[in-house]
Amino acid sequence: MKLFFVGSLLLTLLSWAPTAQVFAEDTASLNFAPCYITGSGGDGNLQAECATWQRPLNPAQPDGEQIQLFVAKLASTAIDPAADAFTVINGGPGGSSVNMLVEFAPILQSFTRERDVIVLDQRGTGRSAPLSCSSLTDEPEVYEEDAVLAATEECLEQLDYDPRYFTTSVAVDDLEALRVALGYEQLSVYGVSYGTRVAQQYMRQYPEATRSVVIDGVVPPPENLGGNVALNSQTTLDSVFDRCAEEAACAQRFPNLAADFQRLSARLRESPVPLQLQHPVTGLPTDIELAYGYLAVWIRLALYAPETTALIPLIIDQAANAQNFLPVAASALRMLHQLTTSLTYGMHNAVVCTEDAPFYDDDSIDFAALDATYLGRDMYDTLKIMCSVWPPGVLQEQMKAPLNSAVPTLVLSGEFDPITPPAYGEAVMPGLSQAKHIVAPGQGHGTLPRGCIPRLVLEFVESADISAVDDSCTQYLGTYPFFTDLMGPPP
Repeated sequence: MKLFFVGSLLLTLLSWAPTAQVFAEDTASLNFAPCYITGSGGDGNLQAECATWQRPLNPAQPDGEQIQLFVAKLASTAIDPAADAFTVINGGPGGSSVNMLVEFAPILQSFTRERDVIVLDQRGTGRSAPLSCSSLTDEPEVYEEDAVLAATEECLEQLDYDPRYFTTSVAVDDLEALRVALGYEQLSVYGVSYGTRVAQQYMRQYPEATRSVVIDGVVPPPENLGGNVALNSQTTLDSVFDRCAEEAACAQRFPNLAADFQRLSARLRESPVPLQLQHPVTGLPTDIELAYGYLAVWIRLALYAPETTALIPLIIDQAANAQNFLPVAASALRMLHQLTTSLTYGMHNAVVCTEDAPFYDDDSIDFAALDATYLGRDMYDTLKIMCSVWPPGVLQEQMKAPLNSAVPTLVLSGEFDPITPPAYGEAVMPGLSQAKHIVAPGQGHGTLPRGCIPRLVLEFVESADISAVDDSCTQYLGTYPFFTDLMGPPP
């Protein structure tokens, strides 16, 4: 029996090397017009310039089937804009970069004081030929292996395009073709989470076209997404228990937090709790069987941000000791809704089943350690099952090799990142000759909106000089204190 956690993490392979001819044929196909764009779930309303862009599905066949990609632009306010443009790349895999532009608009608009901001929804995501399928979700139900295979095969049948051409290797060539089409001398690139893989591959393939790079929540090129998710998340959860024990108010209010979590976990594994509640997003009456899967997926996603991490002790206590299961259920439903509306699972699988799962090595996995985590080995096993029938796609030969680059690079990590810990950021540093690694105290996954980080990133992008980055302001960052009741943390 498997808990079906697909999630945002992370052999015959197609291989293709880009040529200048392919790019030259695309230079006249973008016409920008004023637009308003909203983010995931209809949030936000950003005024920008937008264009659609035709690209070959299979880059090796430029005259073959075409797909339509979506590009958003925030024009520079400078009289004489810089020759490079700034771009952002979302994670997932499967997240929309344009949605991230909307979400972080107040931060990203500041970059227009010197240069254009150009954002491409990576093929397979958002508004760019999305590889969507309803058969795969992050609903934490229990599936047999045959059901996982059936859902994967159903997903493949639902896709509008051949998923072999929706990998990182093809995406970076789209990005370079866009740069050439728009006439920018170089790109300054920000990538978060899986987006750091795209950013690193771009700087590997096109070093002369890359002015500077910021990688936030780093996936090292040799790292295979999915294998260590449970271990990394368990380490972060253990740090929550340890920090609560060290924080006087939390320790007094929740003296047996780790034991309460184990007791609650056993209860929900053995006997799910039937609940009816108003859905926290839609407001509709919702019936669920609150099984362990809901608790696990809520914990996993809550650990991504300090604001939601601060609620973990209180919500565990409410369920374990007060038999109040509504906070767990409502929190899990809200996070699952956000996840399922922000990721395209076909694109997720196109990446993971080409760049990660084929490189899994059971002999190198400590399954006893995996089994001891709160997530267990279910994600690893489920990804292997799904990828056993998913067609592997285009993979550049050197993509899994350690990166060596002289491109100025700012490496960002959150101290308590549950999926790409600071050790991952440190792992890429030996190959980067002009790089600085900043670990943001108390932070989780993705540090761009935190404290003084936006200013540091802006100053670095404007200077492309790593020696000019003064990160002393990050000492004032810190995690949120734990909630001890529904009113919040103690005064």
